[in-house]
Parts: sequence; C-alpha cells; structure tokens
Amino acid sequence: MGQLAGKVAIVSGAGAGIGQACARALARDGASVVVAARSQGTLDEAVAAVEVEGGTALAVATDVGDMAQCRRLVETAAAHFGRLDVVVNVAAYSGGHATVEALELDDFRAAFEVNVLGTLEISRQALPHLRAAGGGAIVQISTLAVRGMQPKQAAYSATKRALTTASQTLAKEVGPDGVRVNIVVPGYIHGPHLEALFARISAQTGRPVADVYAEAAAATALRRLPTPDDVAEAVLFLASPRSAAITGVALDVTGGLLID
Repeated sequence: MGQLAGKVAIVSGAGAGIGQACARALARDGASVVVAARSQGTLDEAVAAVEVEGGTALAVATDVGDMAQCRRLVETAAAHFGRLDVVVNVAAYSGGHATVEALELDDFRAAFEVNVLGTLEISRQALPHLRAAGGGAIVQISTLAVRGMQPKQAAYSATKRALTTASQTLAKEVGPDGVRVNIVVPGYIHGPHLEALFARISAQTGRPVADVYAEAAAATALRRLPTPDDVAEAVLFLASPRSAAITGVALDVTGGLLID
C-alpha cells in the first residue's frame, strides 16, 4: 500500500479531466476517495475510475457554487469514513469568455462563488476534521493564467489569483496545526477544454489543429503539453507525506511554459 493507506480524501470536480486523474492517483496510493461533481453521470465515471485502481469511492453530488452543498460534502465524507485527511479542490467555473468591458457581472459573481467562496468553504469546513486526524493536506488547483494575462479570461484569472492569495494566507494560519495548504498551477493541459480552445484558434486562423498544438508544445521547455495525470502526480506529492515540509507553495505543472 502507498503512503495514503487508511487516509480519506475529498476531490471536488472529480467527474473528468484533472479531477478524475487526481481521484485515481489518490486511490492508487491507498486513500479512500470522496468524489464530488454536479452530474451523476460523471460521478459514476469517477467512482468506476477509483475502483479500477482498487480503491474505495463515495460519490456526493455537489455544486461548489452552493455553500450549503459544500458543507454537506465535507460532513458526508467525515461521517461515512470517520475521518478526513486530504482535500483536493479542482472544481472551477471560467466566468465566461469575454472582455472585461463585455463581461456579464453575473458570470463574474458565479466564478467567484465557485473558484473562491465554494472552494474555501470546503477547505474551511474540512479543517476541524484534518486537525482531529493529526494534520492533513489541502491542495487547490489554480491556473498559469494568474501570471500570464490573456484577453477574455479576466473572471477566471482574477478569481484564481484570489484563491491563491487566500490559500497561502491559510497555510500560515493552520501550519501550527499540522495542516499544509498548497496550490498546483497547470498550464495548457490535454483535455476537452484545450481541444475546444485549439479548435477555436484553428477556425479563426485557418491553421490545422495539429499545427496549433505543435506551436503550443514548442513554447514549453519540455516540448510537450502536460496531461491530467501529470497534474495528478503533483497533487499526490503535495497531498502525501512525501511533501511533509512543504506548505504555501504554488507548484507549476506546465512543461516549462513559463520559467521565472
């Protein structure tokens, strides 16, 4: 068994992509995993993915933009398994693809509710359980867009930057309790969202999608774009005792897209 044997982890946004990869990685390392997503169909897929790894999963339908559902998620996880050791917050909302001038304020509010308030509410509600377990780990998923500004991503970038700041503050506050709080910062990651982005670029420029991908990969030091599993391995490191002396860091998983 791995270093998370006997531990219990929550993964929000676990229905697909990075979230599901994180659930699988935690299960491989021995954790029982509580998977949260809005859609029952994607929850069923997440449970199956954990079970393929030999793990135990509990599905809890959760809209992270609803604070009551965030609280219920943590309460259900702790009541079902009797403890809580790890929280991985992947669930996010883009806030709409629009310029600041054209951005609908309701979209901005929705992004803030999911990316900041809901994510922090899950983290806050988990703290008593993490302390009771003798310490634990919270891992937030951010985005490289918080450092490299892109047009039409103001709501997403601004809310993820707010999450990073709040999470690093939380790391200072709960460190004495043995609770570590870290952030993983993905860049371009293989998956449906990236494919849709590259398809839009292809349509706008008339270039083949393969050329758009090749250009993006060539901009990285490793000449490849990371996968959800690459991100999940970084999350596993920060969630486990392997990183026992690390807290408050923002770890890039970008293939070296931005090195500073």
